[in-house]
Amino acid sequence: MLLFFFWSYIKVFFVMGTFIALAAFSMLYNRWIKVSLGIEFIMLGLVITSVAFGRLSGLVVGMAGLFLAEILSERFTYSTFVSFIGIAVVALAAPNVFNQTNSITATGIIMTVIYDSVIAPGYLMLGSNAGKTALFVVTHIIFNVWVFSFIAPILLRILT
Repeated sequence: MLLFFFWSYIKVFFVMGTFIALAAFSMLYNRWIKVSLGIEFIMLGLVITSVAFGRLSGLVVGMAGLFLAEILSERFTYSTFVSFIGIAVVALAAPNVFNQTNSITATGIIMTVIYDSVIAPGYLMLGSNAGKTALFVVTHIIFNVWVFSFIAPILLRILT
């Protein structure tokens, strides 16, 4: 009976936990490959949960996913806080962008570009290599165009 009454909360927490785990493990390759590519599922979980369940859910998924990803891949540095700022911006803006576009594909791509526009200058100001930063941004945009074109619409349809 409790399951029936609290199903919506259980669903949200299950989805959030799944996206956090997916985000954390999607960056595990950084443990062995020392070049940060934009191939990760943090943005997917962040945008989907922000749109489907609200800003706070998206913020928790993005922050926890990135935190665990950085810990597991042993890449957590002082400059990682720049990515946390980008995640906060995306979590807060994604529902508004979705309301304007009514498309998870457009929302995800726009949020990816905004995220990269926030973090790239931040990392460069903290001394990151311009070539490595550009490589991340290019691969991040390409990967997320694919993810939000083919995976996100199916996931959002399932969740809503």
